[in-house]
Amino acid sequence: MKVPSTMQTSEFDSSDEEPVENEQTPFQVSWLPLSLVNCSQFLGLCSLPGCKFKDVRRNLQKDVEELKNYGIQDIFVFCTRGELSKYRVPNLLDFYQQHGIIIHHHPIPDGDTPDIDRCCGILQELAVCLENNRKTLIHCYGGLGRSCLAACLLLYLSDTVSPQQAIDSLRDLRGSGAIQTIKERRQENCNPGEAYYI
Repeated sequence: MKVPSTMQTSEFDSSDEEPVENEQTPFQVSWLPLSLVNCSQFLGLCSLPGCKFKDVRRNLQKDVEELKNYGIQDIFVFCTRGELSKYRVPNLLDFYQQHGIIIHHHPIPDGDTPDIDRCCGILQELAVCLENNRKTLIHCYGGLGRSCLAACLLLYLSDTVSPQQAIDSLRDLRGSGAIQTIKERRQENCNPGEAYYI
């Protein structure tokens, strides 16, 4: 039986050959001031660069050029490799490397949270980047769940920010959808600082 020609194209074609003029979704980076935790740095948060899924159409080359223009040196990626393929950026990590960006890949399934040991490892890496004045960005697919959770926990590491203040800061920055799932809400209410400083 021959497959109809309309069904031969993969739903998740990862081709970047689409013209830039078809790009419909602007790329936006939000900058979280870390002055609340006595740090002069800002932490960048965004959704997945180059994503092509449903009504989202972005151009990877253009998005990464924009990140380079911001001076981004380190990127924390929370998407799994399966997600990168699904959202048509299967070579994103290599692309970052080719552009001189240091990658910190910590795949966390969408809607899930890392265990406390992984959280502490991620937060330690983030803290090192920021302490070394490296322009740092974090992202997952939408820039609302896993990314906001990591940023929230980073804020909460200081004894001056309550869990609610951290959540409110992220929601003010990224919108009411920040910190989305029950698991993410539960994780942000634990005290990662106890394990972090041991």
